[in-house]
Amino acid sequence: MAVLIIGTKKEAAVAVAPFAPSDALLPATRVKVMIDNAVEIASKLDAAQNMDMKQSLLSDLENLLLKPQNFLRGTTPIDFPQQPAKSYLDAYADYRSKVSILEKPGAMLVQNGEIDAWKRLKRQEKAREDADEIRAALNYYTSNLNFNSDKFILTASKRERSKMIREDRIPDVKTVIASDMGLRYLLRNDVLTAMDDARAELTYQMKQFTTTSEATSIDGKDLLDLLLAAQSACNKWFDLIEEQSVQEALTVVRKET
Repeated sequence: MAVLIIGTKKEAAVAVAPFAPSDALLPATRVKVMIDNAVEIASKLDAAQNMDMKQSLLSDLENLLLKPQNFLRGTTPIDFPQQPAKSYLDAYADYRSKVSILEKPGAMLVQNGEIDAWKRLKRQEKAREDADEIRAALNYYTSNLNFNSDKFILTASKRERSKMIREDRIPDVKTVIASDMGLRYLLRNDVLTAMDDARAELTYQMKQFTTTSEATSIDGKDLLDLLLAAQSACNKWFDLIEEQSVQEALTVVRKET
C-alpha cells in the first residue's frame, strides 16, 4: 500500500493513504483475475503434450486475451475533468501567496501552462482508454483516487526527515501526489506493454497451430513468460492499494464468475 508522510505543517503526522470508493477498484480487479487465469491456462499450454489439449487451451486464451471482457461493466462513466484536483490547485495558490508581487504574473503563467498541458494529456488518455479496456479499467481506479491534502507521509529515514525539516525541504502536496500517481502509471504501463506482447505472441501461436500437426511446434513458454511479467506488474500496482480493499474487491469479482 502506498502511504503518502509528515504533516504539511511541522507536526506529528498520521499516516493517511489515498483512497477511492470501493466499487472503483472492481474493473482493475477484473483485469487482475483475468491475468491470473491466463497465467494458469498458459502454464498448462506449455506443458500440454497433444494437439487437442493445446487447441482447447489456445481457445481459452483467445477468449480471455483477444475478445472484449467488459471490465467496466456496472460502473458510472467519469466526466472529463475541467481542471486538476483541488489539492493540486491549492498548492499553486499557496506558492503564489509566497512569491513577490513581481513574480506573481510569471507564476500564474506557469500554472496556466501546466493546466493546459494537463488538459491536453487528459484528452489523449481518454482516446487511449477507448482503444484499450485494460488501460481504461486501471485508470478508472486512479481517476477516483482522493488524497488528504492536509497530511502526507515522507518515506525517508529518521535522520533524513529531520534534515529535511531543518532545511525546509519537505515536499509539497502537489509534488507528492504527482510522484504517487507517476508510480501508478509506470506500473500500469508495464502491465499494458506485457499484455500487448502477450496478445501478439498468442496470435502467432494460433497461426502456428493452423499450419502444423506437431504438438511440439506450439511453444507456450514465451507466452507464459509475458503473462507472468504482466502478472508481476499488476501485483505491484495492487500493492499500492490497501490490502482490505483488494480482498473485498476480489471477493466480489470472483462471485461474478
